[in-house]
Amino acid sequence: LHGGDVSAGIVYDNRIFKLSEGPSLGQRLHAHILSNPVGREIFGAARVIEGDVHALSMLPYHSEKVCGDGWAAVGDAAGFIDPLYSPGLDFCSYTSYYVADLLARSLAGEDVTERLRNYNQQFPITYRSWFESLYKDKYYYMGDADLMSAALLLDVSSYYVGLVRAAYRDPECAFLNLPFTGIGGRFARNTMRFYSRRLVALANRRWATGYYGKRNAGWRELYDGFVPDTRLRKQIFRGLRRWWKCELINLALMLRRRAVTSATQATTQWALNQ
Repeated sequence: LHGGDVSAGIVYDNRIFKLSEGPSLGQRLHAHILSNPVGREIFGAARVIEGDVHALSMLPYHSEKVCGDGWAAVGDAAGFIDPLYSPGLDFCSYTSYYVADLLARSLAGEDVTERLRNYNQQFPITYRSWFESLYKDKYYYMGDADLMSAALLLDVSSYYVGLVRAAYRDPECAFLNLPFTGIGGRFARNTMRFYSRRLVALANRRWATGYYGKRNAGWRELYDGFVPDTRLRKQIFRGLRRWWKCELINLALMLRRRAVTSATQATTQWALNQ
């Protein structure tokens, strides 16, 4: 920033993480940043600018009504979910393009009543679908390299298949249709929501058995990149393999826990008989 200042912040799910106590919010944030090796490298000699540190709870929000007679909300004014994957840029693109087209039609004398109704009706569906497909409970598995890498491959590949390819083929048409509309949109939402729920379940099992993050040390993730053509299949299959491998590990953890439980019950029964 201007003058050499550096901005830093954290986003967390307060069901999972609590920021450590301290004399001020700035010092608490600084202490947490320094607990990470990368944070220490960047902010080791930094000083907190007191009074310039802020905290917001319940970061996601959306407007129940996004347009009316003579007005319309776009971008962050209409809604915000999470900084991961930078979805604000997508919301800004789709909503701005839709409203710009709506304004042009209205100025040309066209009746846009139906388009206003559609925008009010579809935006909450798009917002909810985007949230449930990509972000709901994601922080539960974000700290496990196995699970998060599978999610990253599937999430970004789905984004390219569903949105980027359409924008490349016909941008004039693609941005006039909000994401997750129609039969294809519902199918994409349900598919992504399913594997996301499974990854959350796998994360909970790993937490319960002490396996969470076991493979994080030394993890390096290098991709060829994502492009809107048939090469996406490679990334999708890679993500599916990661996910299915995690499912197999989960099965082994389930069987191991059952074996331990059975052995414990048998030992207890033997002790009672004695």
